[in-house]
Amino acid sequence: MKEIGRVLTQKPRRYLGIELAGAKSARTAVAALEYYPREKKIFLLDIFDRIAASEEHSSDESLIEILHEMGAGAAGIGVNVAFELPPCISCTRKNCPLPTKCTVPAVKWMRELKKKVAPKSSPAAGPRREDGSLPQRVARGRDFTPYTQRPVELHIRHKVLEHLPEPAQFDIDESLGGSRAALTARMHFLSRHLPPGVPCFETWPKLTIAALSERLQFSRRTLHAWRKPEEGAHARSDILEKITETLGIFIYERDQRKLAQSLAAFDAFLCALTAQLADNGLCARPPAGFPSSTGWVHYPIEGQP
Repeated sequence: MKEIGRVLTQKPRRYLGIELAGAKSARTAVAALEYYPREKKIFLLDIFDRIAASEEHSSDESLIEILHEMGAGAAGIGVNVAFELPPCISCTRKNCPLPTKCTVPAVKWMRELKKKVAPKSSPAAGPRREDGSLPQRVARGRDFTPYTQRPVELHIRHKVLEHLPEPAQFDIDESLGGSRAALTARMHFLSRHLPPGVPCFETWPKLTIAALSERLQFSRRTLHAWRKPEEGAHARSDILEKITETLGIFIYERDQRKLAQSLAAFDAFLCALTAQLADNGLCARPPAGFPSSTGWVHYPIEGQP
C-alpha cells in the first residue's frame, strides 16, 4: 500500500497561468504547465494567446471554455489580478472613522506599517531611473488609501522591493488604481466560473522576475527592456533561457518564439510558473500578523523548502 501511495503522489500536476486583460481587448492569454515531481521537470503544454470574442462566443465564454478544457483537476491557477478587494470596499460599517482612526484589522495593519516606514521617508528628489521615474524608496509618505490599496501592496512596496536590486524595482499597481479596477471586477465575475476545487494564486509577473533577478543574474539591460511589447523580445528570450536551464523547464522552440514575441503570453507563462512554485512551497509566505484574508501575492524566494 505504501508503494502504491508513493506512485500516486508522483502523478504529473498541471498549472495554468492567466494574463487577464479587458474583456473588449484581445490581450488575454493562458499558459498551461505540467510538472513531474519525480523527475522535477516542468513542460509547457500549450499557450493560448489573444483570447477574444468570436461570432459564437463572448471573450469571457472563450476564456472560460479554455480554463475548463485545460484546468479540470489542475493543482493551481496563477492570475495577475487581485481576487480580494481593498478593505474599505468590503467594509459594512455604517460610520467610517477615516483610515487614521479605523479599527478594522487590515486598515490598522496598514496604518501601523506606514508609521514604521514614515521616519525613513525622503523628499521626492534624487537620482531618477533611465525611464525618468523616481525609485520606490522616495515615495514613502504617511498617506495610504485603503479604498484602492490592500495590505499586501504596502508590504511589497516597503518590505520587499527595497531588498531587491535597483534595476529590478518597479512601480506597483494598486488593486483599484487606474485600469486595474476593471480587471479586478472582471476577475470577480470569472472566479465564479473557474474549474471547481482548483486553488488560485495571485501573482505579479513583474515581481516574479524581480524576485528571480539575483539568482538568475539578469542584466540591467534585460530588466529594463523585458516589459516592452516588441523591443523586449530579445530580453524575454534571455530570461527564458536562464529560467528553463535553472528551473528545469522544457519548452518547444516554436513556443519559445511565441513567448518572446508576445508579452501577454510571457506573463501568462510566469503566472503558471509562480503557481507551481507556490504550490510546492517555493514562494514567500505572509509575515507574522499579516491580515491574510485581504489577499497575498505569491513570488519566488530563496530559502523556502
